[in-house]
Amino acid sequence: MKILSRKERDKQIRRTDILKAAEHIFALRGYHKATIRDIAKEAQYASGTVYLYFKDKDALYFALLEEKMKDLLSIAKEKASQVKDARKKLEIHVKEALVFFENNQDFFRIFISDENELFAEKNLLKSNTALEMHLYTTSLLKEAQKQGVVSADFETERLADVFSAIVKTIIMKWLQEKDSNRGSLVNLSGLILRLFLNGAAKS
Repeated sequence: MKILSRKERDKQIRRTDILKAAEHIFALRGYHKATIRDIAKEAQYASGTVYLYFKDKDALYFALLEEKMKDLLSIAKEKASQVKDARKKLEIHVKEALVFFENNQDFFRIFISDENELFAEKNLLKSNTALEMHLYTTSLLKEAQKQGVVSADFETERLADVFSAIVKTIIMKWLQEKDSNRGSLVNLSGLILRLFLNGAAKS
């Protein structure tokens, strides 16, 4: 493990402070109303300090989004590594994603607002984190194919695209709903697995 110098540690601390402040301000005021000045004040730094780490509000929001996706990937991998059954691993992967988005719903609701979704998703898809998530999902499905949980007739990467699209669609639809009686997002994990593994055909 690389030992960081005090200067590097201080830089990491400041960056973390800014990201935490940004998350709070974005969730509280929304993306468009939040300002770098607001975020700097929340983090107890000067605005100029924030700009040393992030060139603008878009860059700051995207960095925060990517950090959150890294956290999700880390949690999902750690929990799935504790089981060998491929179907169970897919269940864990889905449930952890739903729990994560439900727990962070105020922040992620910004992601689906107006033109911000296009900006954030376009940049996120190019990121190393998105690639890691896609590779991990593909690896889970390859394992599922080997265990006979998923048909081996399909190209694994295309299956990963379909699987991810179903999960994303369910999550985004839930985030857009305003009804307080919509129920827990986690309760939709069974629906996601059924749609992916069995389709919508009548059983």
